[in-house]
Amino acid sequence: IIVCPASLIYNWQHELELFASNLRIQVVAGNAKERKELIEQYTSYDVLITSYDLLRRDLEIYEGCKFFYQIIDEAQYIKNQTTHAAKSVRLVNSSFRMALTGTPMENRLSELWSIFDYLMPGFLYGYTRFRSEIETLIVSDKDEDAMTRLHAMIHPFILRRLKKDVLKELPEKQEEIVTVALSGEQKKIYQAHSQRLKMFLDR
Repeated sequence: IIVCPASLIYNWQHELELFASNLRIQVVAGNAKERKELIEQYTSYDVLITSYDLLRRDLEIYEGCKFFYQIIDEAQYIKNQTTHAAKSVRLVNSSFRMALTGTPMENRLSELWSIFDYLMPGFLYGYTRFRSEIETLIVSDKDEDAMTRLHAMIHPFILRRLKKDVLKELPEKQEEIVTVALSGEQKKIYQAHSQRLKMFLDR
């Protein structure tokens, strides 16, 4: 099962169809009844793709499911251990877990702890111990030993690729301009805002 932001669901589907066309892929979307039917037939597919929000809503239906792999994309969605998103992904029964993110830590070390607690519960201790033995020492005291200790613990489990490492593999930037005409209600709203702005500027 792949869990990602709603905006990336169909991108995942497209990429899987492109690079792994032999897999049976199912997007879990639609209304509650449709999603329930899809989840109940999960063994008919190789890959289910859903969003953090839909997983939270459908969690009860997933209770009897067991997945070989659970992959969460944009894992910073679970940076706060108390959110519904963080709690939901932890409750999915899977043998192997992977977290994908370009920003494993945006503001504080507790965010990194939350992602690791999803991947390997207890590996970075409970949060209280992590905070007292590692986080506080690093943040407040700039403790080099604590930094070295944390790096040694997490390094084997992080695959990090810098932009300079992959630059030669990336294609040239392509830009495509598509002009879309507004119609109906969209056009009326746009014209109303445009008129209001002109009146404001004419003052």
